[in-house]
Amino acid sequence: MGSAWQCSWTDAQIALLTDLWLAGYSSGECARHLGVSRSAAIGKLGRLGLLRRDRPKLPIMARAMPAQLLKTEQPVSRPPKPRPQKPRIRQNRRPLPPPEPYQAPPRPPDPPIGEFGLLDLRHGHCRWPEGERPDYRFCGRPQTDQSSYCEAHHALAHNRGSQRDFDRAAEQALAGKLFASRAGVME
Repeated sequence: MGSAWQCSWTDAQIALLTDLWLAGYSSGECARHLGVSRSAAIGKLGRLGLLRRDRPKLPIMARAMPAQLLKTEQPVSRPPKPRPQKPRIRQNRRPLPPPEPYQAPPRPPDPPIGEFGLLDLRHGHCRWPEGERPDYRFCGRPQTDQSSYCEAHHALAHNRGSQRDFDRAAEQALAGKLFASRAGVME
């Protein structure tokens, strides 16, 4: 089954490719002479089994196509091109002073308590959110042990009373009384 990319080689092209290859031309030069890509020439040489064969190496001038060579009876010599003088670059030979030790920039001052933004919080700051969305502010006071909050906010977060106190407060709130806080304290 043939491929859509298959190239059709004539017997004359195959003979010319073989002759050029065995004469020492490179695969690129053979391809240029035949008008095909270098890859196509290499593929055909591989299928013909010529890539594994020893072949003569031609000097670079002998590889040029005969039509491209200048035909003359006398040897042509060109005068050597003068090399441009490069400006001499002066090098500084004085030793460099030793580098100064790195000093980290000073830490910016902490904002006032209750005015910490999310990016202002550091290790050990209270993370109790204050304010309405989307501009939250955080408490920022020192945290208590094993908590993300300061003492005051830790008490608010974890000391809500028993479930029975909460249920009683909810019943009273539904009865029309004011519900002061989530902790179950009634006024």
